[in-house]
Amino acid sequence: MSRIVIATPWGDSETLRERMLSPGPGNTPEEVEENQRQRLFGAMVASVSLRGYENTRVSDLAELSGVSTRSFYELFSDKRACFLAAVKTILAGTVSQMYEGPGRATGFEGAKWRVETFLELVATQPAAARMCLVEAYAAGPQAAALVDEMTERAESLIRQRLFGAEEEAEMLPELLTAGIASVLEIVRLRLLRDRAARLPHLADGLIAFLLAHEPPVRPLRTAARPPSPRPEELEAGDHAERAMRAFELLLVDTPYGEITMEQVAKCATMSVRTLYANFAGREELMLATVDSACAQTLAVMLPAYRRARSHPEGVRAALGALFGLLASRPNLAHLLLIGLHEGGGKALSMRMEALQPLSTLLTGTEGTHLSAVPRLSIEAFVGAVLGLSRVRMLEAGAAALPSLTPLCTYLTLAPVLGAEDATAAAEGKSYRRPPRDHKPPLRALRNPAGDDVLLALSGGPMTPGELARETALETKQIWVRIKALQAAGLVELLDEGTSGEEALVRSKWAVEPTEEGAGREQGHREQISAAIRGIIAREIQDAVDAGTFDARPERHLTRIVTWTDEAGWRELSQILDETLDQCLAAKKRIGQRLRRKQGDVEPFRASINITAFEVPKPEEL
Repeated sequence: MSRIVIATPWGDSETLRERMLSPGPGNTPEEVEENQRQRLFGAMVASVSLRGYENTRVSDLAELSGVSTRSFYELFSDKRACFLAAVKTILAGTVSQMYEGPGRATGFEGAKWRVETFLELVATQPAAARMCLVEAYAAGPQAAALVDEMTERAESLIRQRLFGAEEEAEMLPELLTAGIASVLEIVRLRLLRDRAARLPHLADGLIAFLLAHEPPVRPLRTAARPPSPRPEELEAGDHAERAMRAFELLLVDTPYGEITMEQVAKCATMSVRTLYANFAGREELMLATVDSACAQTLAVMLPAYRRARSHPEGVRAALGALFGLLASRPNLAHLLLIGLHEGGGKALSMRMEALQPLSTLLTGTEGTHLSAVPRLSIEAFVGAVLGLSRVRMLEAGAAALPSLTPLCTYLTLAPVLGAEDATAAAEGKSYRRPPRDHKPPLRALRNPAGDDVLLALSGGPMTPGELARETALETKQIWVRIKALQAAGLVELLDEGTSGEEALVRSKWAVEPTEEGAGREQGHREQISAAIRGIIAREIQDAVDAGTFDARPERHLTRIVTWTDEAGWRELSQILDETLDQCLAAKKRIGQRLRRKQGDVEPFRASINITAFEVPKPEEL
């Protein structure tokens, strides 16, 4: 069986033994020692990539590196000491390459180069990057401190060299901290998904996010009194919940790797047998506890959002509810922001999956919502909030977290609302403006059948029976799609009292004749466009991330800019209308053919976007 070859900064794992110096008097003791250290560092990267830190043994390192166990203990006191030295060397080299490149300018170009350099390093050395950014926390506080120290140093260097004096003076330190945290969070997510090779393609989007925030127009202050922490109660309705609360408590003062099931059972005042009846081991207990904690945060955030009158007020209410819960439950806050990192990739993946609904707070159907923000930026917002919260927790404890509510509200809303409105929303003063219609956040359409239902309705209202025949779905399935699209604000029942085959469903995104569109108010047209742009942007970003955007040489990507007059504009619009009709007719024919040949061919999804709009004159930009 062929062995897995892992790339490390000191050579591929299969070549480490070959890098041993030839015996003889020509090598000094210092050279021999450095050669052994490097081979052991490479072996550490490879072994941690294959087994994780906890399951890596000194014998594994000796086998991979060709360094004897005796020589290992002459260089390092134990496995942790070797790991710490390897992490420190990798991080020092990363900082050196990113920020000490000769002749690199400051400002945007310098920022772009440094972010690209970092992402290239991660893409070419994913095993080393994962060891430092994911597995390091499992090695205990010293390793975690090394990563945090590197992050702080990077932030300091960016502040000194990335921005000019004027921008540096204006930029809030916390915004830069959030920006760095968001970049690291997105890198961790790509490493956990084994998609590090795509990271260099995200450089433009990440640097745009990093530099997108101008400072608030007024200093942001917290008006509400933070909740007082309360003693964490271990009593619960069942054994599993009591065990999870005991695990949260132990994790505050004891490293995850040192917690035993016996300790958890004793803290939860239950037998070890009862504990094992609920959880197979410590890892399962950690993952269940993280999942439960995430569910509790969503349980307070989403209702707070829905009670608000507008999206900006909803964002502030949801973040306030989040930080209020964490301040009142410091054990839970420690778990979500600090402790779970010690659980490695599985715990981080669990948090990422469990908190996925948070992204719905950053999208919406109104023009003031973030529906036009690409999915990458939505991930960056979530990463920024989590990263900034972790820094504040480490600095001042859970009681200080509510003070982040205005800043995180501003961070989320400023790129779309602008500094003035985002500052007002962060202060909780958006109520001074007339309330807007508040709708549930728009979820990106991920289900092809949902798209098919919307497209079938684009020509006009239809009954569920007609939709079933058009989409080849059962009527029961059609009703499931209708309810989901109705909740997202995309379709409506013309008669709410009817149900079954006779109900008539209308799309709010139906194909609209020009004269009907001309009768709409400008704000309404902007609202519809913002939602459509958001879905198109997310689809494009998903395809770019997955590598399918340019996978086919026939992919169509055309941009034509032309001068025209009113008659020319009408001529172009007519051509595009005819093209749309032809595309819809072709889609129908293709769908019928695929249904006839079901199982004989492998279909794939394609997105066709047709745009035409007036471009501002150069002097208006």
